[in-house]
Amino acid sequence: MHIVMNSLANLLTPRRWSKKRAPQAVETNSLTLSEAEEVAAMKPIISSYCLIIGCYYAFVTLNRFFSETGQGLVILATLSVLTTGASLAFYAFYVKRARHVYQLNIASLTVNFLLFCNPVAFQALHFNDNRLVYFIFLSLVYAMTGISLRVVIPSVGVTLVTVAGMGYIHNGRLSVDNVAMVILMVALATLLTVVVRQTLLRAVQARVMAEDLHSKAQTMADSDMLTGLPNRRSFFRVMEAALAGVNTGRQVFHLALIDLDGFKPINDIYGHSVGDTLLIEVGNRLNQVCADRAFAARMGGDEFAIILYGDVSAQLLEDFGARLCDALRDTYFLGGVTANISGSVGFVKCASDQLTASQLLERADYALYFAKQNLRGAPVVFTDKHEADMRDFSLVDQTLRTSDLDRELSIMFQPQVDVVDNKTVSFEALARWNSAKLGSVRPDIFIKAAERSGLITQITLLLLEKALAEVRTWPETTRVSFNLSARDLRSGISIVNICNAVRNSGIDPHRIEFEITETAMLTDFEQACEALTKMKSMGCRIAIDDFGSGYSSFSYIHRLPVDKIKIDRSFVVQLLQHGSALKIIKTIIDLCRNLNLDCVIEGVETQAEMNKLAQIRARYIQGYLFSKPMLAEQVLPYLENETSRMHAALEAG
Repeated sequence: MHIVMNSLANLLTPRRWSKKRAPQAVETNSLTLSEAEEVAAMKPIISSYCLIIGCYYAFVTLNRFFSETGQGLVILATLSVLTTGASLAFYAFYVKRARHVYQLNIASLTVNFLLFCNPVAFQALHFNDNRLVYFIFLSLVYAMTGISLRVVIPSVGVTLVTVAGMGYIHNGRLSVDNVAMVILMVALATLLTVVVRQTLLRAVQARVMAEDLHSKAQTMADSDMLTGLPNRRSFFRVMEAALAGVNTGRQVFHLALIDLDGFKPINDIYGHSVGDTLLIEVGNRLNQVCADRAFAARMGGDEFAIILYGDVSAQLLEDFGARLCDALRDTYFLGGVTANISGSVGFVKCASDQLTASQLLERADYALYFAKQNLRGAPVVFTDKHEADMRDFSLVDQTLRTSDLDRELSIMFQPQVDVVDNKTVSFEALARWNSAKLGSVRPDIFIKAAERSGLITQITLLLLEKALAEVRTWPETTRVSFNLSARDLRSGISIVNICNAVRNSGIDPHRIEFEITETAMLTDFEQACEALTKMKSMGCRIAIDDFGSGYSSFSYIHRLPVDKIKIDRSFVVQLLQHGSALKIIKTIIDLCRNLNLDCVIEGVETQAEMNKLAQIRARYIQGYLFSKPMLAEQVLPYLENETSRMHAALEAG
């Protein structure tokens, strides 16, 4: 017994164990199992073993009171009670909290030792040679439950020594039966240990591989394969969790939507490989800016989203947005290609449970839309004013969808005058909407609503047909200018419908002029070029509207089939206050002359402005000085009285 106790003491010493177990993983075939995985695999077996032994010896304890008396009762009952208590305690507390393999081995060895002591004590009191076979079953139990060889070898070894020793002490020799029993025990224990261990390790290997594959599949499902950022699916899961934190009062966050400005032209000109490299670099820059304080994801295409955690101040939010935009604006070096883009950002704060995920996205998207329309490449925070505007937009949008637009939409015309020849050369067609529900709605409001909702292509075609119907009654020398939106240019179907409307009108295409803004053109430059070329091939004229209000550049104008430039009214407003405005207008006029382009100056309202423009030989003028927008039926009378009106206006000057 002294030998047994010393062996157990040596095995159970943590210091000795940690020395033997320097590696923290077990190699199984080509798979490395971590200690945590070993513990997870062994724990259910050790736990069940402790429970079974505890329950069994609870029954044995009761049986002792019926089968034993005197000293035998005291010794055997005490041992069985100790075995029951220790086994159940290991099951209920120790094994469940175990985090290391050696802790499970301690539990297994302790239960094995107590399990061993019971039959040893019984044999000491009531030796029965035939009952030594009990130790065979005991060794089998050790082999099946002792997953670690550090448990099986000492447990089975001590049992073998005990069987041999008892047989020798009581019989004076080792009988053939005892030797055969020892050999059988060794063979069976070894076989069972190998089989159980290999079966367990295969099961663990299969589980680890399955978990690894599941983890990889989960990563692929939650990650954007190009940039490595979380994808749209992952973003919505994180945002729902953030909203849950807001609902419980534990969290405040800002949602930001980002759209890249200028990505599409780079992708079209240099190809998708360069575009993909650019998106990867954008993802890296977003990660650097966000660091640990924000969650960044790619929503698709060139759209990204950020969740900024914490109730940051307005100044900190402004600083974060500025760093974000500055990072996106820095030059990109993409393997031989140098690119410059920017990013517009729309922020919305979530500090209460009044908004759903879709409502938050709607407000962030509105702030982003506002940024792209007014402050391209800058951050915009959703405000109460935006909330009011969005409600108005929603009302206008819903009313547009349910209205009789053919009856409620109309066209007004404003003349473009050649002040050299003293005659009107063209009329700009201006949309008007007199809603049966809302009354008269400003064009800038309902046009923006129609653009965002996608109704603009339908409205464009309807208004174009109305305008062309009026043009049929005009003199052959008078043209009409008609505005197209970015959505019209991006839609191949819309361009086909516009071209068909021109053909079906029977009007000479040279009398029809399509105006596009710089912003609409740069949204998708290549598509805009294709659409404008198609209309130009029919004979229609092309004009760039609001020149100077956006990204004015003659570098793209020479690539477009442009006939006319319209200088934005913002320059005219400054004519009388700033001498530089007149110089800028003169420069643009001179450039247009050199490029054989007409140049119309918009928004001229006073004679003083006209006098300034006369100094630089401005020829084509549009504005209230000559006429406000007029109804269709007023156009012909206006043209009939033009000669006398022109003379009067010039004499007044």
